[in-house]
Amino acid sequence: MTTITPEEALKSKKNFEEFMADYYPPIVTSTLASYPKADGQTVVSICDLTQKMETMVSLLNEIESLNPNKAPFIVWYVTSEKEELLTAAKALNHFAIKDIKIFIFKAFLNGDKMGFECLLKPNLNLKTKREVNLNTPSKLLQKSYWEKYIEICDLSENPDMQIKEALPQHYQNISIQKSGVQILQTVNTQRNYVASEIAINNNKDLFERLLEHKEEIEKEIGHLEWDSKENNKSSKIRKIFEIDINNSDNHECAINEHIKMSVELKNIVHKYL
Repeated sequence: MTTITPEEALKSKKNFEEFMADYYPPIVTSTLASYPKADGQTVVSICDLTQKMETMVSLLNEIESLNPNKAPFIVWYVTSEKEELLTAAKALNHFAIKDIKIFIFKAFLNGDKMGFECLLKPNLNLKTKREVNLNTPSKLLQKSYWEKYIEICDLSENPDMQIKEALPQHYQNISIQKSGVQILQTVNTQRNYVASEIAINNNKDLFERLLEHKEEIEKEIGHLEWDSKENNKSSKIRKIFEIDINNSDNHECAINEHIKMSVELKNIVHKYL
């Protein structure tokens, strides 16, 4: 597999999309962590070299079809911004249409690495936005769980399933070196389970290719939840492990199963795609 360098990534939209599919900038993680995020909410990433009106139109169409209870965070990566589109996105954030949150990050070459700056993010001070209390029992438990996850994964046989940072949030993204596909690790403190997901962005064909092998895949790794998200460009395939995650004594068991499930899903992706 050919690895796309940051310099090559900025030469074409295709290269940029493939590069970003396997890279989640730390500035994005830290920026989004400051915002309220309902359980089940997802991050939708969009890549443009130069911002395009067509992308904005597609975004508006997608907003129309959103479930208002699961409005995603839209992360729009660009290398060249347009003032009128920044203004339009700012207006969408301001009026909190369907509680949508749009973040725009500009990519640039910093030596031999990719750098990013945040051009736009929602205003946390708007009355329509809820402030996040990072010291609630659920947030503290999430942070503790991910800290333990990092510790166990480092010593496991699968360190490639490692997460980037122990943040007080219910999800973590893991790159598996497959364009448009990531593994999403989630913790649900309300329903008491952990889950691993194959998260597919903007490519229904990949989902359909896996769905064709549903029977044999489930024979290999057990029951999965298949969600094509008909009114959304993203789709997911999820495996759940039910456990009392609010009891910290169960975290080691949950994490070992979490890592195992993520490895199974990663292997499925590479085997069938």
